[in-house]
Amino acid sequence: MADFAMIAGTSGDRRRGDEPGSQAAGEKAKPSAEDAKSSSGNSIYSFFVNIVDEQFRFPLFGFVNIARGNHELPQFGFINWNTGHFSSMQASFVNTTGGNFKGFQAGFINTTGGDIIGVQSGFVNTIAGDLKGLQTGFINTAAGDTKGLQDGFINTTRSFYGAQIGFINTAAKGGQGLQMGFVNASMQKLKGTQIGFINYVDSIEDGIPIGFISIVRNGGYRALEYSFSEFYPFNAGIKLGVERFYTTIYAAYKSVNETSWEHFATGLGMGSIIPIASAFFINPELIYYTSPTKDVNQQLTSFVPSFGFKFGNYFSISAGPSVTWVKAYKDNTLLKPLFHIYEHTINDRNSIVVGVRAAVRLLF
Repeated sequence: MADFAMIAGTSGDRRRGDEPGSQAAGEKAKPSAEDAKSSSGNSIYSFFVNIVDEQFRFPLFGFVNIARGNHELPQFGFINWNTGHFSSMQASFVNTTGGNFKGFQAGFINTTGGDIIGVQSGFVNTIAGDLKGLQTGFINTAAGDTKGLQDGFINTTRSFYGAQIGFINTAAKGGQGLQMGFVNASMQKLKGTQIGFINYVDSIEDGIPIGFISIVRNGGYRALEYSFSEFYPFNAGIKLGVERFYTTIYAAYKSVNETSWEHFATGLGMGSIIPIASAFFINPELIYYTSPTKDVNQQLTSFVPSFGFKFGNYFSISAGPSVTWVKAYKDNTLLKPLFHIYEHTINDRNSIVVGVRAAVRLLF
């Protein structure tokens, strides 16, 4: 290291600028590329371990870079540590900035103690303050507010204005924009849209949750339903979401002389409540049923444009025609309805059935 290290002495050392006639006494010499020295304090620039003060005016290239104070030039190495504010690029395996950051952090682990304006890209990204820009990695955390995009497997922020895209997205104080992932959670009001398998939001404005299970704590639509149709006279379902868009999980049973698993079915539906008067509504739904056994491989897809009426705050009824496409797989014969208005057999694997569906709901 001795062959490459360049150590700047204290301000009391003799420097070029202190030679008689060159500069006024006590005036600091300006740094030059020739000696790569800091203009104040003690700095070590070794190309392996670099420890520099705030006035150091050269990029840092080394295995370990420690920059005290505020810096505005790039840092490249295995470990970059800047104690103050930083405005440039940090690229290494581990990047740390104690203050605010403006620029680009690229590494396996990136940490900023203040706010960021720019980009954090790595496996684990952490911001103690606010983010204005992009976080992309496996785990992204912004303790403050996010204005921009978090893109990763797990994204966490206080509130966001933009988008969170990942497997798990959480916003402690809600936000405005899009949450898209397998699990989305907005613990306060969200103005925007959630798209995921499981969505949770305290309340939602100017948007909808779209998912297999969507829970809206305040102002959401939740109902238990019993219904009957031409194929399954015993249907139980739970509806979750908002009136503009909700999903339903069904368990159905076809009444016959003996009980068998082939007479059961599970289903998933989606629908919308469209008010047309104080208590009347139109209720279009799309419902899909499948048999839980391999021996009875049948699939039913029904479109049900129902008309409904609401009794107070807790009960409603709906009824309407249902148009069902029945599809059989392998060697199964087509499932026959218990009753129908019209039936058309397309071939030995497909048919269209027109029937009736009616439902009673308990809202909670």
